[in-house]
Amino acid sequence: MYKGRFFVREQVWICGGYMDADIFPVYQKAGKRRGRCKPTSEVQKSLNQRNSSKKATRLAHLNFGPADIALHLTYREPPESPERAQRDLQNFLRRVKRQRAKEGLPPLKYMTVTEVGGNGRAHHHAIMSGGMSRDALEGLWGKGYANSKRLQFGPDGIAGLTKYVTKGRQFYKRWNQSRNLAKPEPVESVLTAREAKEIAADLEGKKRRGCLDARYPGWELTDATCERNAVNGGVYIRLEMRRQE
Repeated sequence: MYKGRFFVREQVWICGGYMDADIFPVYQKAGKRRGRCKPTSEVQKSLNQRNSSKKATRLAHLNFGPADIALHLTYREPPESPERAQRDLQNFLRRVKRQRAKEGLPPLKYMTVTEVGGNGRAHHHAIMSGGMSRDALEGLWGKGYANSKRLQFGPDGIAGLTKYVTKGRQFYKRWNQSRNLAKPEPVESVLTAREAKEIAADLEGKKRRGCLDARYPGWELTDATCERNAVNGGVYIRLEMRRQE
């Protein structure tokens, strides 16, 4: 069991009606700086995927609402390369920007991902600003099938959508975004080890002290994980919440 000094850090992101929080111990031996421990490739891959998904979820909730659009674009003829698929998407976004300017609409905000399906075919997902006719928006694609719908905000907001579009086999990057998106910033604080253990006990159903209600008034839990490290005894908590109506 780890015997050095530690404290418990909390990072909270509030993005519109969505909030997520990470609670985790930070360890350091007294008088000695800890060396960095590199995770294994599989662990790092999993961490990268989780962090990418959470970042996308925060950005989407902070920048988009029910009047905005979820868009799916497919091909009649598959592009010959990942670079060609990216050019197709960028050309489409340019056409959308020009059309929005003609209609006097605000600058386009978007998040996109180019994915390879199980059949090897490329397709694009996008979340973007509303305001244009959906028929007009779909007509600007011209490479195959286009389907748009209003963003659906369920119990987890649009977290399900962002997790879906960042999980598959991607060309190029995991996902891309316009430069005009507002960027969420975490609020950081320090908890006592006892507070962290009480929250963990609440989540694990061992005790019901209402710790989450007291710490996050006005928020309702939609998803949570709680893990305990057998080596250092640390508790690692991840929360997703929505604002209570």
